[in-house]
Amino acid sequence: YQRRVREAVVSTQSTGTSLRQNFAAVTPPPAVTMGILCCVSDYLKTLGNSFDNVNYMYWSLAFVSAEFLFDTYLIWRQRRVVKETESRTEDVKKLMDEETYLKARSYSLEKINFGIIHDCYSYFETLGVSLLFITPFLWDFAGKSIEYLGYSHELIQSNVFLWQSSLIMAVIHLPWSLYRTFVIEERHGFNKMTLGFYFKDTVKKIVLSNVISSLIMTPLIYLIQWGGDYFFIYAWGLVFAFTMAVFFIYMDFIAPMFDTYTPVPDSPLKTAIEELASSINFPLTKLYIVDGSKRSNHSNAFFYGFFKNKRIVLFDTLLDDTCNPLLGLDENGNKKQFPSGEDDEGKKMKGCNQEEVVAVLGHELGHWYLGHVYKPLLLNQVIILGMFYLFGVLVKNEQMLADFGFPHGSQPTLMSLTIIFQYMFGPLNKLFSILSTQLTRRFEFQADSFAVGLGKGPLLQSSLIKMVADNLSFPLADKVYSSFTYSHPPLLERLAFIGDEIKKQA
Repeated sequence: YQRRVREAVVSTQSTGTSLRQNFAAVTPPPAVTMGILCCVSDYLKTLGNSFDNVNYMYWSLAFVSAEFLFDTYLIWRQRRVVKETESRTEDVKKLMDEETYLKARSYSLEKINFGIIHDCYSYFETLGVSLLFITPFLWDFAGKSIEYLGYSHELIQSNVFLWQSSLIMAVIHLPWSLYRTFVIEERHGFNKMTLGFYFKDTVKKIVLSNVISSLIMTPLIYLIQWGGDYFFIYAWGLVFAFTMAVFFIYMDFIAPMFDTYTPVPDSPLKTAIEELASSINFPLTKLYIVDGSKRSNHSNAFFYGFFKNKRIVLFDTLLDDTCNPLLGLDENGNKKQFPSGEDDEGKKMKGCNQEEVVAVLGHELGHWYLGHVYKPLLLNQVIILGMFYLFGVLVKNEQMLADFGFPHGSQPTLMSLTIIFQYMFGPLNKLFSILSTQLTRRFEFQADSFAVGLGKGPLLQSSLIKMVADNLSFPLADKVYSSFTYSHPPLLERLAFIGDEIKKQA
């Protein structure tokens, strides 16, 4: 096979033909492919054995430290941009007034400063939990707890550990969440929750997340212990099936536990959205408005569902009073009209008008039309399968858990999953995160181009400008920071891209 590859290269150099064409003739037969895979597996095992003298915890924390320093460097770059740009640039003057710009700058600075402090705390928390062997202590405490109740089983101990760890982390991080919600968000006019509503919401999230964790982790641990050398296939199949099941039931059973989804009544908005969906054969079955305003003034819109059962959800904060069929009624029940974009008190309204909302959905449905929903889903399944396989290689190293404070010979499956996926896969997780960000940004440009093709380009631009202003998003971004952290391209880049697409498609 190596000889045939060399001949293909020589043929390319001598004849000038395509390297791809010549390589197509030397595709390795199945036996060679299996041999290559076996060599990779043996290499990984050898690589694991070569690290017998390395302390896995110290190695993992070294990467955690490097990642923390890198992320801090990125956020400081963005902070410098926000801090030094005290007044609007010429490009920004076309997008928002001075008052809105100053509010967005203040909001961004406060979030960045809070984020830096919180990231520092999280970093030292990770170091403390690792170096003080808190995880082995909690695992041992969970075991003693069930022994006190007369039980002794790894699956029961694993579930007790999940619940107690979740509750401890919720309590530890509660002050940070409270400050973010009731100080930062409220100071800038976004928070709409009361303390009672907040705690009720938090308790429901904790209980629900732990129930879901137990439902997936219990059979997963069993399959890993039972599945033998091919457990990674069974584990991947379970995770895939569980993920699909959650997707199917989430909007019908889980989401209504937190928000109210109201079907959009017959109205010009509903007609316009149905016409848009029909024009691209989008199988729209239901259209909802969710009361996002009871939590925050931030706006959003999305679609969900599989096959021929697609639904669209609009946040009520996305709609201005001229198009929201659930709001803007006068004392006689008739629809108010604000053609000037101002309410009856002369204040500038927030939200998008009907044409702009349809343009936003043109972008969102572009993701569906271009396959942006299924491509990442398939890619993630390949990654999950590969990571389970690598887990099977690494879990055989008994020294790994010992380095994290567990007794020699003790290898509880849940702890192996936690240590390997959270710590040992840290570099892979970071790499996949960066690649995912780049892929998502590419998809966003493609969806913008799709919306322009529907004739929604100028309306999409105006809707983006309104949403940035309504959400007090800072319109300027450091290029390095945004390329690593922004899943959506910065506003000025998107507006310029849409403008170029309008010219191309004219």
